[in-house]
Amino acid sequence: MNLLISTEQNSHFSVAVGADKILKLKTIRKEYRQSELLLKTIDSLLVGEKPKAIFVVRGPGAFSSLRIGIATANALSFGWGVPVVGVMLQKGWDELTEKNRLEFVWQAGLKQRLTRSGGRKFVTPLYGAEPSITMKK
Repeated sequence: MNLLISTEQNSHFSVAVGADKILKLKTIRKEYRQSELLLKTIDSLLVGEKPKAIFVVRGPGAFSSLRIGIATANALSFGWGVPVVGVMLQKGWDELTEKNRLEFVWQAGLKQRLTRSGGRKFVTPLYGAEPSITMKK
């Protein structure tokens, strides 16, 4: 069983589990709630099982959302001692339904895991643009 974490948007996030294909998928449509609900959602899909690998969307996407998903994936990878694979979204994938987009991410994760001898030690985000941070007076 593998785990997929997709948190690149502020409006929602998705978590999936499966082997060669996605078997269970949950999308949570609660804006800016990734940090509160991500681990609970992962736990509800894994039901006490440990995945063999973790796939995580590494970008492009929203700054804080990506950080939450990638930090979670890296921490779980370290804690469970399983590989983590970062998947870049490709042009055109954003026009697909959430389920179809995640199927593409899943297949890319499987392919990268096989070609990289199990994945990386950690994943870094690629935001797609410089962060826009403004200070209120």
